Amino acid sequence: MTIRTRKALFYGLVALFFIVGTAVVFYAQGWRINPATFKTQKVGAIYVRSYPDGATITLDKKPVRNSSGFLSRGTLISNLFPENYSLALSAPGYDAWTENAPVSPTLVTEMKYAVLVPANASSVASAANVTSFFEADGNVVTQNASGTIARQASGALPSTTSTIIGHGTIVGHGSDFTTIVVRSPAGAYSAYDLPNATSTNLSSLFTKSSVTNKAIVAIAVNPYNGNNVIVQTALKLFSVDLRTGTMTAFRTAADGQTIESPLAISSSWLAWAQYHNAAGTSQVVVYDPFSDNVVDASLSLPGHIRGLQWIRSTELGILQEDGELFRYDIPSETLTKIADDVKYFYPTSDGAALAAQESRSIEVFSFTTSDYYRFNLPDMASVRSLTWYKDESHLFVTYPDHVGFLDLADLSLRNFTTVSAVSDGTAPTYDTQENALYLIDQGRKLLRFDFPN
Repeated sequence: MTIRTRKALFYGLVALFFIVGTAVVFYAQGWRINPATFKTQKVGAIYVRSYPDGATITLDKKPVRNSSGFLSRGTLISNLFPENYSLALSAPGYDAWTENAPVSPTLVTEMKYAVLVPANASSVASAANVTSFFEADGNVVTQNASGTIARQASGALPSTTSTIIGHGTIVGHGSDFTTIVVRSPAGAYSAYDLPNATSTNLSSLFTKSSVTNKAIVAIAVNPYNGNNVIVQTALKLFSVDLRTGTMTAFRTAADGQTIESPLAISSSWLAWAQYHNAAGTSQVVVYDPFSDNVVDASLSLPGHIRGLQWIRSTELGILQEDGELFRYDIPSETLTKIADDVKYFYPTSDGAALAAQESRSIEVFSFTTSDYYRFNLPDMASVRSLTWYKDESHLFVTYPDHVGFLDLADLSLRNFTTVSAVSDGTAPTYDTQENALYLIDQGRKLLRFDFPN
């Protein structure tokens, strides 16, 4: 081999090294040649995590291998040129899911909560013609059209047997499956201890405290203590200890004041509003039942208060009758306005966000990030309630005749899916631990929809 040939080979290899090295660097930086335009462009990717994990994935109607598994719960679809794609998911037993997926250069479009809605439900109760119910951890108590209240047998669904508790109307229950308060057709109140199958005659306790059944404004079972029942009249608040069968008045409104209906119970405090008739103002009272002391009574607002609910342990949501919604921080006594024209509000379980049901839209506010959503849903004026799904990225939307499932990332409402028709006037229940939605369908049957984990 001559020197000239050696030099040519050497310089050729050097040139090849720089060409290949440059190509590798550009490739690593995401540059690709688009075969449609023959131009170089930086690519992006889509990350999707489906529920259920094994859903079939297509991108622009082309199949994509679902790579979710032990090490990765989702699928990364890479080397995508910047444009809008149509991502679709499907699985047997679930409604189809489709979403627009815009891809930008070098960025990953994340769809971490692609939840498919179950197409079928399980029958829960042996009772027919169900009018209301409550559920906790898969246990169910039903009330039918004749007023029969029954505990459904737990275990495999559907239940084939039930135990009759009594007759009347369910007016209160705990967040766990311990206590239920029933008003009989004659207007008498009883509290039932479900685990021990015993009952307490509340009306007899009312009589001892000189309270008539007709004077009762509201009854609430303490969600953090099933043995404690809070009883409210227009002028007094009482605490009933079901273990000892005693009833104690712990708050009496001053002359010219009435105690408003909304009560907010947390693990530490109880809050309510007292309306001053002459001034036309409402005073918010925060009470510590453990020390029997008023923690705070400094806040006064004009008009009546429609709703009170704890957002966090020391932060109270306050809804006025004119639709103004506020956050009130108890330690600092700071009042912050959130929204107007609010019918009701729904904080997440950790207090990180809040959904406001308004006349024309749903607004979602995050208190920890800059996230904000606004949805003008179909027939928004008839929406009755909202319920957070466990990932706090979806909401159940209850209409008079059906329940919808709203994805907060679905701004175009392509996947605003109907879960099921419901019986008019009934309220569905979502159990986070069970990841199941319970509802009464239009045939008055109690159904359970199991969502994918």
